[in-house]
Amino acid sequence: MPPSDPSLPNPLNKKQQKQERLKAQAIASGDWYIWIHIFAPIFITAISFCTSALDNIPDSVFSGAGISLLLIDRRMLKLRGITPPHWGWTLLSLPYILIRCNILKKSKKAFWIAVTIIGISIALSVFTLTMQNQLYNDFKKNAPASITQMLHDPSTPQPYRDATCVTLSGLKDFIENKIICTLDNGEKISVSFLEIDDENTYLTWEPYNNTTPGEVNRNAPTSVLQLK
Repeated sequence: MPPSDPSLPNPLNKKQQKQERLKAQAIASGDWYIWIHIFAPIFITAISFCTSALDNIPDSVFSGAGISLLLIDRRMLKLRGITPPHWGWTLLSLPYILIRCNILKKSKKAFWIAVTIIGISIALSVFTLTMQNQLYNDFKKNAPASITQMLHDPSTPQPYRDATCVTLSGLKDFIENKIICTLDNGEKISVSFLEIDDENTYLTWEPYNNTTPGEVNRNAPTSVLQLK
């Protein structure tokens, strides 16, 4: 077997080949993961306005996804031969991004964009919560009379017939459209409101179900409530 040419580099073993491949992938990905993390609140807000598909997902899931993106970004920096921020900073988005900018000796544009997006997200959340709270207060003021009217319908079964709505559950149930009404005889019913047009909201009810609270029978008695 002829001797190997000393001028040629030694062939890489499988482990080294894998490391080189991961390094190339990290270099190619660049800053994609940090930018996805920064703009994620905009994506989530846009989806929330268009559909209710995210309503049942806990906030902890979104927080975990954000931390995961920072951990991936940190790993990509290491593969590129860059000492990343300490892993503990991944729990705090803005400090991580600021330290990252300092390490890379780049402009702090990413940091200030993140600050702006988070500020806008907080402002939108406060505005939305304020509007929802106002709607809930109007509903809480006007709904008991309409619910009582529904229960006074001759077709209402006992023990709900002629009962009076005394209290309604809180803002969280109102937002999730899973309102629970307590009656003067101690019974509970689930109330749901359906917005049919810009002016009228149709209420419907059914006996409260501990197993599936908030589920409503669309064939139940209905009444119209004006939410203003």
